[in-house]
Amino acid sequence: MTDAKLRYMHWLSAHYRSEFLATPQLVRFDYAKGKDAFEPTLLVKGDALVLKYIIKGVALQFVAARVHGDRLLYGLLIFDDPAGPALLWSIMERAEEQQALFRLAEGENCQVFLFNELAINVAWTAIPLNLSSSRLGSLAASAGLGKIDHSTMGATLDHVISRARKGDATDPELMVVDIPLVTDWRMVKNTLITNQALASHLDQFDLDEGRQQEKLITWLTDNLKPSVSIDQPQVQRGKKLRELTDALLSYPLGTFIFESKALALLNRPMLPDRATLSKNILGHINKAAGQLKGAVRQLKAAADIMDEAGKVWPVERTHPIHGIILIPDLRLLPEKFGAEIMSDFMAATGGYIHILDPSELLRIIQTTEEFVRRSESQTITPMMAFDSRLMVRAEHCIEAGSLNVEILTHFSNR
Repeated sequence: MTDAKLRYMHWLSAHYRSEFLATPQLVRFDYAKGKDAFEPTLLVKGDALVLKYIIKGVALQFVAARVHGDRLLYGLLIFDDPAGPALLWSIMERAEEQQALFRLAEGENCQVFLFNELAINVAWTAIPLNLSSSRLGSLAASAGLGKIDHSTMGATLDHVISRARKGDATDPELMVVDIPLVTDWRMVKNTLITNQALASHLDQFDLDEGRQQEKLITWLTDNLKPSVSIDQPQVQRGKKLRELTDALLSYPLGTFIFESKALALLNRPMLPDRATLSKNILGHINKAAGQLKGAVRQLKAAADIMDEAGKVWPVERTHPIHGIILIPDLRLLPEKFGAEIMSDFMAATGGYIHILDPSELLRIIQTTEEFVRRSESQTITPMMAFDSRLMVRAEHCIEAGSLNVEILTHFSNR
């Protein structure tokens, strides 16, 4: 459902929705029906930090390059960090992508739609890409179509970025075009009706960035159907209710508590680089770990857990509790990080601590849902599978001596 006092928003086609949910960051062109006619349309999926850099006006370049013989790589070079700009990219596979590139090469404007980690359209605008004098048309016309394994492009991608940054205008297999600054992004407000028949509103670019990231927890975990799901659970302290943690899920075999730590970018007059953001998030994580330990103590002390209306909920407290710190992007952390935080939390609480970003939490939930779907037993619930996947993750973290891990699960075809 969408608040739509807007011109329009974009609904992903089935094939793109599947790809956008499976891939943390990417771009795809489409030749889609707009308000009046078919239009070249660029679909951009990124994490919250990348999307905020884009709407705040960081420098962008459109890149297209011939790779692997006759294939065409295209994407956005995003200068979120001067020392190492990010490239959101894809290999052209479909005729609709090729048609969109042809139309851009003929001088048509480009409609751009931004999608968050959940593949939800959160903003859009029109950009006048001046590509009519570029070699885009010939690159697109000579390129092959069809599926290709994007995971084999690592070294190729690094080479394309290096060539693009050098800006060699004579390279016949590469084009780089500066994208004009856009100041009129139109925000799309989305509403989730939860399994408990409650409305959760999400505005990715609300200035209360911390609260918006907290809401992602509800959006991501709603399909797990926990027995208890409380946004901003409360405990009684004296005569007042105080917030226990940012979110709590519980079912008969376990409880999960969340602390969300966002990085405010929208209110900053100057955009920080990623090195600065990395320093910022490390301090937030230490604070969050302490808050989660305090929340576990309250749970173990049998404190009544209430929602903001004062209703007391039955929360499971006998099994090891999972504490989850949600941050915007795991790539902000050092590769080896959190061993002391992990051992301290386990010793103090008997539970487990995890550091996730929305993309990693989504990946765990997708794996959870697939385990339930493939299970021959009808007794495994989504919450049981979620609990199991976090236990596996905790074991990998202990083995790696780091909380910054990424776990990819592959299922065999059945």
